[in-house]
Amino acid sequence: MILLDTNVLVYAINADVPQHPASRAVLESALRRQLPAILVPQVLLEFYAVITCPRRVEHPLDPETAWNEVTALRASIPVLPVISDTLDALGRFVSERKVAGQHIFDLFLAAQMRAHRIDTICTYDRAAFEGIPGVVVATPEQLLPA
Repeated sequence: MILLDTNVLVYAINADVPQHPASRAVLESALRRQLPAILVPQVLLEFYAVITCPRRVEHPLDPETAWNEVTALRASIPVLPVISDTLDALGRFVSERKVAGQHIFDLFLAAQMRAHRIDTICTYDRAAFEGIPGVVVATPEQLLPA
């Protein structure tokens, strides 16, 4: 299984960015179930927050359209729940990496991956996940067939 990170989803719907073609191709592959992709609630909420925020995207979506995007993703890609083991793994990551502020959210994704035994995250934010034991970081370009 491969966790799709928020930035990949945002780039997949934003044709104005250079990451769009590869992100869109990965998302389309996931929607066709050719890529064993999954989501977690955190990614969907972050996606909604970004695509509705004029400070984050040039052409933000209105809340109803954005929620329709979330609903469509949920209908097509499995969304795994947050399970109790996640907070235990998060606590270990915090102790090891000494993160503060917004970086906690990337570690929470890694903790969810560990709790669900997911080894790969598809993201452009390599630095946030590199060095976390058991987490393989892949960009959309790396997941696409050559």
